Amino acid sequence: MNAMLPYLGALLLAAVVVITWAARLWPARPAPVASVRPDAPEMWLACHTTRCAHMTMRHDPTPAGLVCRGCGAVNGGAA
Repeated sequence: MNAMLPYLGALLLAAVVVITWAARLWPARPAPVASVRPDAPEMWLACHTTRCAHMTMRHDPTPAGLVCRGCGAVNGGAA
């Protein structure tokens, strides 16, 4: 068993490298959808995603709901 430890360590290292590369190459979230009303006032709401760090961010009203300008997450109901 002790003779296999270096091989298991190398296998673990290779798995970490592959998972890290896959996570970095995974497509990012799509860009936020532009507001259907250009004259619509911007709304400042709490965005509870890890990307926005649970801070208050600007949101745009869209038909799908309120879209965060920071991360593109849809919050709330339809505008």
